[in-house]
Amino acid sequence: MKNKRKTEPGNKGTDSVGKGMESAGKQGIVVRIGNRQALVLTEGREEACLLAGFGENGKEAAEVGDQVVIEPAGGQQYKLAEIRPRKTELYRGNRRQGNGRQENKKTGGEERIRIAVNGDCLLAMVSAEYLLHQAGYPEMAILAARRAGMGAGLFISKWDLVKEGAGDILLKKMDLYRKTADFVFAGSAREPQPELFQAVKGKSVVVTGDRGCGKTTLIQGMLGKETDTGRRTAHSAGTHTVCLQAGPEGTWLTDTPGFRDFALAHVTQEERETVFPEIAGLAAECRYADCTHTHEQGCRVLEALREKRIERERYDAYQKMGNGEETAPAAIRRPRADYRHEPCRESFVCQVCGNPVAPEGAGSMHRNHCPNCLSSVHVDNEPGDRASLCRGIMDPVSVWVRKNGEWAVIHRCRLCGALSSNRIAADDNPALLMSIAVKPLAMPPFPLDRLEDGIRAAGGSGVPENGVL
Repeated sequence: MKNKRKTEPGNKGTDSVGKGMESAGKQGIVVRIGNRQALVLTEGREEACLLAGFGENGKEAAEVGDQVVIEPAGGQQYKLAEIRPRKTELYRGNRRQGNGRQENKKTGGEERIRIAVNGDCLLAMVSAEYLLHQAGYPEMAILAARRAGMGAGLFISKWDLVKEGAGDILLKKMDLYRKTADFVFAGSAREPQPELFQAVKGKSVVVTGDRGCGKTTLIQGMLGKETDTGRRTAHSAGTHTVCLQAGPEGTWLTDTPGFRDFALAHVTQEERETVFPEIAGLAAECRYADCTHTHEQGCRVLEALREKRIERERYDAYQKMGNGEETAPAAIRRPRADYRHEPCRESFVCQVCGNPVAPEGAGSMHRNHCPNCLSSVHVDNEPGDRASLCRGIMDPVSVWVRKNGEWAVIHRCRLCGALSSNRIAADDNPALLMSIAVKPLAMPPFPLDRLEDGIRAAGGSGVPENGVL
């Protein structure tokens, strides 16, 4: 058997498969793993190779993207003989105790799941609908790529489904991501994306995203292959599998299973500021050096949030990344409800009268105020967005009647003076509603004896001719 010659440092990447690697076996690259076998692309053919011994007894487990050496194992069967040194390793965090069929690695108490190896660039995909209302996935993807020493790009899919008026909002958000990612594109995964392909041409690209964002469809389109919607191809990623495909002009594309977030642990302040540059710039101007941007006076971040100069969803993602909520286990992590689109069924204790309030009995899908004292708390800028940081008590100061005859309560914030109109609930205190309604009559802005004079001046009609009592 001939002696194996180690690969030179400059020949570790996927662009060097089959170059500068001589041994008694064949050189190739792992394109898929399953059933204790690895599918290896070698000399233009895919060979099934046994994984016996690898991943056991201290031996490193093979991963999709690995450059390997395979040797005959008898008959037409091959076995994995060697894994070449890796150029990059892309990881995400693990919210669960178990690891399924993925490879976990613990470092300093952190449990990580390896996604792919030897990638040059990470392409994170999110839908336009996600980007319109949420943040966090692209930021974590960019951090994961930087930690791995990889480039990072973002593709906004399902652009053809963007509703009128939302396009300008999305374009503004895309400009923010262009400050932190290497490239940002938007479009439909079902349509050709020549500009995106030019950005990744000649690189090994790992494509990630949540389920249903169009990863496989985009990859097949970039490879010039047609796929039926909803049908997986032989080389598409399954629920727990990763697959690598060779594309034109030296491009490699790795399709990964869908997952909702990277759940990275131990995010540093420097990393957080890197992916939220607009917030980092404001944070540097805060009055206090240790400002948490949650309640402090002189906080430039809160000031910008109130003035809507920064997006609420990016502020929320920034805070979660800093307090560890993004990496909390799934069992204790509570997703933030969006009451702009979902019913509010929360119970609470009134901060004014102490009365416990349940969602039942309101006669609607949203309980806005205490039915006993009619007081509320200033938590919304727009109905249901929970974007206000004031948190002042909202006092009921008046009532009015809508066009359809429905009554509504006017609330005024004790702290900031903001006014809001909220429909009454079915179980609201009727006596208190009536007392608020007649309060202007009980406290008129003029002496009552002038009322009689005014009626006489109006000829008994109740309205003076000159319009003044």
